[in-house]
Amino acid sequence: MSFPEPSDVGPAVGGNLPVSETDRGKVVTLLESAYAEGRITTAEHAERMQAAADAETFDDLVPLTRDLVALDAPSAPTPSWSQAPGQAGAEPELIVTLFGSTERRGRWQPRRNLSVLNLFGGTVLDLREATFTDNTCEINVFCLFGGIEVLVPEGTDLENRALAVFGGAGAKVTTPPAPGAPKVVLRGFVGFGGVEARVKRLKNKD
Repeated sequence: MSFPEPSDVGPAVGGNLPVSETDRGKVVTLLESAYAEGRITTAEHAERMQAAADAETFDDLVPLTRDLVALDAPSAPTPSWSQAPGQAGAEPELIVTLFGSTERRGRWQPRRNLSVLNLFGGTVLDLREATFTDNTCEINVFCLFGGIEVLVPEGTDLENRALAVFGGAGAKVTTPPAPGAPKVVLRGFVGFGGVEARVKRLKNKD
């Protein structure tokens, strides 16, 4: 891939000025986020990262991210975190997956406390369009020989407190929490399996 000389930068606006390591770091962060979100391929990611490392001026850096920053683009859909009437004090909701798969997607109402039991199966909790009963959602997991995936919208505050033995548990965040954003906390135990919470942008629905 070639990166053509930008037509709207250059010496007139400082495009010929040398870049610092901080400037390169900002571009690298954006490229890492774009790769994690699937907006560029592995080959494109590697090529752009090398170009960023070799960049000497701002004219070298600008083309690397021009197609990743959409100007005047519609903002990503935001979840509805309003409190559902009569649910705030409800008992924890139990989601069980045994030798199969379970998915919760769309406009559903997860309670403040979710208990997820997963044995030899796969569970997907998509919170991107959910209406919560509280601004905090604690997901207590017990996962053996299986996997649990939690999808949250951009701006969500994620925290992982789950214990993993011969497995993995993590919360992957690509952007800082937005002011007043909800918080999703992972707790519990994972053995010979995996639990991951991550940000994933909703596709536009036309």
